[in-house]
Amino acid sequence: MASSVTVRAVSAIEDLEIARLLLREYAAYLNQSLGEEHICLSSYEQELVGLPGAYASPAGVILLAFQDDEPAGCVALKPLKPERAIEREESACEMKRLWVRPQFRRLSIGLVLAQALIRYAQSRGYTAMYLDTVPAAMRSANRMYQELGFVPVERYTTNPILGAHPMLPVEFFRLSL
Repeated sequence: MASSVTVRAVSAIEDLEIARLLLREYAAYLNQSLGEEHICLSSYEQELVGLPGAYASPAGVILLAFQDDEPAGCVALKPLKPERAIEREESACEMKRLWVRPQFRRLSIGLVLAQALIRYAQSRGYTAMYLDTVPAAMRSANRMYQELGFVPVERYTTNPILGAHPMLPVEFFRLSL
């Protein structure tokens, strides 16, 4: 278990730099796992330069996980546009960019981050959380999402980072909060 893991919200310039570092590692992983033809790095880099951007508090957040003071992973949350939600009356958010560095995997850090993000979303009054994922590249994460209670839903958005490549299966999930 991840007993010496601490999680904190990005709140300083130094935290943003750590988030950018982790998210660039995430992009490199996706490129390696899926092939660079499936990843729109220009859109992704624009997102990183503009951080916190859509993840700005109080409606959003970027959480960082540290194992013994070493950056181990991150996850982000942003509001979901009401017209994208499956149930139109809900206040919805979207989990994005869950990443745990390879050397910190199998320590439940992804679970710790996801649970912290769910608590944050609940504290902000969100009633549903959505996410999109690529099963081929994120098998462990997909199992974890289902264990947390996320259920498959129809496509609710397009992902400009992953593009719309027909050979790249993207799955969509929703969690009632």
